[in-house]
Amino acid sequence: MLTHFNIQTDNTHRSVEGSLSLMSLSDLIQWIEGSRKSGTLLTVSDDSTRRFFFQDGKLIFVWSDPEGQQLFESIAKQFRLSRETIAETLNHADQLGISFIGLLSSDQGLPLDALVELITRYAEQSLTAALTWHAGRFSFHDILPPSVLCSPVTIKPLQVLLDSTVQIDETRHSAQADVDPIVNEVYELIRKGTVEIPPLPADMQLLMDKVNDPNLTIHQIIDCLTDPLLVSKILRICNSPFYGRRMKVDSLHDAVVYMGLKSLMSIVTVNALSGFSPANIEQVQKILHHSMMVGMIAKQLARDMGNNHDQAFVCGLLHDLGRIVLLEILSKYDLDTRKREQLIQDHHQPLGALVAKKWNFSDDIQEVIRYHHLPEQAQQFPQLTQIVYIANLLANNEQPTNHDTSIHAADVAGYVPSAFFDHLEELDREIATILAPP
Repeated sequence: MLTHFNIQTDNTHRSVEGSLSLMSLSDLIQWIEGSRKSGTLLTVSDDSTRRFFFQDGKLIFVWSDPEGQQLFESIAKQFRLSRETIAETLNHADQLGISFIGLLSSDQGLPLDALVELITRYAEQSLTAALTWHAGRFSFHDILPPSVLCSPVTIKPLQVLLDSTVQIDETRHSAQADVDPIVNEVYELIRKGTVEIPPLPADMQLLMDKVNDPNLTIHQIIDCLTDPLLVSKILRICNSPFYGRRMKVDSLHDAVVYMGLKSLMSIVTVNALSGFSPANIEQVQKILHHSMMVGMIAKQLARDMGNNHDQAFVCGLLHDLGRIVLLEILSKYDLDTRKREQLIQDHHQPLGALVAKKWNFSDDIQEVIRYHHLPEQAQQFPQLTQIVYIANLLANNEQPTNHDTSIHAADVAGYVPSAFFDHLEELDREIATILAPP
C-alpha cells in the first residue's frame, strides 16, 4: 500500500475528529465547502478507508483503499500504463512538490482533459459511495500532500452531494427509510466487540475477589453480604416453594450452604443490577422479574430431567443480562422507544455474552446468554441452553411450536407437566414478593 497519502501532523496543524453517526459525511462536505477549507478528510467504516483532499473547499483528489477501488487501477487500464510507472510518477511529483496529475500527463503524453475526466468521475463515485455510510469515524486535517496541490481537478462537492442524494433516494429509499445512524453505530460497536462494557458492580467484585481465595470459608462469604435487602432476597429465594427447599432456612449461613456459591453469585448479580440503570428502573425491574421466572422454571425443568438444576437456575437468572446493560448504554443516545426496544431485542444476546466474558462468568453462562433464543447454535452446553430456551418461552406464556427447529426442544418441553402451567401465576406472585423491598 502506498504511503504518500498518509497524513503526518504536528502542533502547527489543526484537526477535527468524530463519529459519522453524529456528524454525517454530507454535513462535513457542506462545512468544508462553505468554509473554503483546505485539507484532508479521512473516513473509516468497517475495513474501508477513503481519503478526500480539498483545496479552498473544492475536491481535488481521492484515494480509496478497498481492493478494486484504487484509482491507479483505473488509470492503468484506460491509458495502458503499468502501476509501477504510475507509482514512480507519484514519487517524483511528491519529491518535486508538484501536481501528480499534471506531471503524469506531461511525462506520459496523456491528454490532460481525459485524465481529469477519469479522476473526476472516480472521485465523484467514491464520494457517492461514502455518503451511504451511517457509522464509522472521520478526521479532518488542515494539511495536504504536495502531490495533490494545485490539481487540475476542481470538483464542487455540494453538487456531487445533491446529485448523490437524488441517486441514493431513488435506489435505496425504501430500504433505508427506517435506518437510524445511532442504531448503526451501536450495532457496529457490538458486532466488533468494541462497545464500552461497564465494570463489575462493587458488590460482585468484592465477592469475586473472595471466591479466588483457595482458603475461602463460609464466614468470609457471609462477611461480604452486608446489604439487608440482598440478605432478605437470598432467604426469600431459598425458602420459596418453587426453589425446591422443603425445610425452612432461617440463617444466612444455612442459605449459603444450601444454595452454593454459583447460585449465590447469580443472586448477588441480580441485586447489583437492580440499581444498575437509575433512568430505567421500571424496565430493569421487569427484566429482573422475568429473569427470576426463567431461573425458577429452568431449575424445575432441569430437576425433572435429572440435570444440574442449580446450574440451570443460574443460567436462567442471568440470561437477559444484555438487556439491562444495553438499557444503560442506550440511555446516552437520543433514540425513540421503538428503535431502542428493537435494538435491545436484536442485540442483547451478543452484548450479554460480551459482558459475561468481561465479568469472568463461566463458559456455560456465556453460551446460554449468547444462544438462549437460538439454542440450536449452542456447541458446549446444548441441553442447558435448550432448558433455558424453553423456560424463557414458558415465562412468556409461550410454548414450542411444531415448526421449532431447535435441537431437543420437544424433548425438553416434554418434561413440563400440564399442571405446571397452572402454577405460573402463583410463581409470578411469589417472585414479586421476593423482589419487593422488605
